[in-house]
Amino acid sequence: MKHSPYITWAKQHHQVRYNLASSGVTTPTLETLGVTPDDFALTEEHEEGWPPLIDRIAFRYGVSGASVALAQGTSMANHMVFALCLEPGDHVVIERPCYEPLHVVPSMFHAEIDFFERPRDEKFRVDVHRIEQKLMPHTRLVVLSNLHNPTGQLMTPQDLQGLGELAMDRDFHVLIDEVYLEWLAADGVTTAAGLSPRFITTRSLTKAYGLDAVRAGWILAEEETASRLRRIMDLYSVKMVHASERLALRAFDAAENILGPLAKRLDAHRKLVHAFVEADEALSWVRPVAGSVGFVYWKDATQEEMDRLIAALLERDALVAPGKFFGAPGAFRLGYGMETDRLEAGLERLGEALRLARPGSSVDE
Repeated sequence: MKHSPYITWAKQHHQVRYNLASSGVTTPTLETLGVTPDDFALTEEHEEGWPPLIDRIAFRYGVSGASVALAQGTSMANHMVFALCLEPGDHVVIERPCYEPLHVVPSMFHAEIDFFERPRDEKFRVDVHRIEQKLMPHTRLVVLSNLHNPTGQLMTPQDLQGLGELAMDRDFHVLIDEVYLEWLAADGVTTAAGLSPRFITTRSLTKAYGLDAVRAGWILAEEETASRLRRIMDLYSVKMVHASERLALRAFDAAENILGPLAKRLDAHRKLVHAFVEADEALSWVRPVAGSVGFVYWKDATQEEMDRLIAALLERDALVAPGKFFGAPGAFRLGYGMETDRLEAGLERLGEALRLARPGSSVDE
C-alpha cells in the first residue's frame, strides 16, 4: 500500500466546520510568535539544521545537539526512522489501536508486521510482556505513540524502562511518536529518548503548538543513530525550509504563552466531552491524561451504524474520525482542540447523529 486511506479521507473532509475528527489546536497569531521580517531570511547556514534551533531543541529535551535530527513534521520524521531501520523482510511490532500511517509506511518498505494490543480494559497500557511475545529473531523495530494516538494515554516510567531493557537484550530499536507529549512538558514529562540508546523519538510543532503548516519536526536519538538519520534526510528533502526553522525557534521562545492557555482550554474541553460521553449509556471512553483527542467506544456498533453516523454528521457539517482507521471499528476518535463554542456545537450535532444512526440513544439534547 503506497497511500494512507485515513490521510486521504481526512484531507477530503478538512473543510468541515465542526471537525471533531481533527487532532490539532488553533494556530497562534504572528504577534504571539513575535515574528519579524528576519524570520523570512532566504539564506542562512543550515546544511545540517539551523544551529540555533538544534541548540534549543537539545536544551529543551536534555540531549546533546548531536542527538537531534530535523525533519519536516512528525510524519516525515517517522518515515525517516522506518527508512533507516528497515530492510525488506524485517519484522516490525506495532501497537493497536494505531495511528494508521505508523503501520502503512513500514509496509511500503516490505516489512513483516505484527500488532500488540493495548487493551481498553487495561486503560490502553503498554504491556512489555505482550510485546515480548510478538518478537521474532528478525524483529528490528517496535512502534508506539506516547501520548497514545488515538486514546491520549501515557506510558508509565516502569513500562518504558522495561521496554528499553528488552530492546537492548533482543537487539531492536523502538520508535516512539511523542507528537502529543508536549502537553505534559509543564509537568516535567519530557522525552523517552535519553532512557535507552535503543529509543528513537519523534516530534513536531504540528499538534501542541497548532503549527501544522510550518512542518517543523525533529528526531531525538543516540548520536550515531541521529547522524545516520541526517544522511537519510539527504535522500528526502536534503534540508529544512529555513523559514520553518526560524518560525520553530520563535514558537519555542513563545512556548509558555502558547501552551499555557491551550492547556487550560483543553482541560475544560475534556470535561465537556466527558460529560457528553457519560450522558449516553452506549458511549464510553478512557478519559485522556492530556492532549487534544480521545477514543470513544459506541457499544455494539456495527459498521453500517458507523457509516450512518458519519453520513449524518456530514449532513450537519460535522465529523469524527472512524475507528476503522485505527484498528478499532466500534469506536471513533474525537478531537476537542478547537474553540469552545465550536466544540459545543459539534457535540450537539454528534448527539443528533448518534440518535439518527441508532434510534434510542440517550444523549441529551
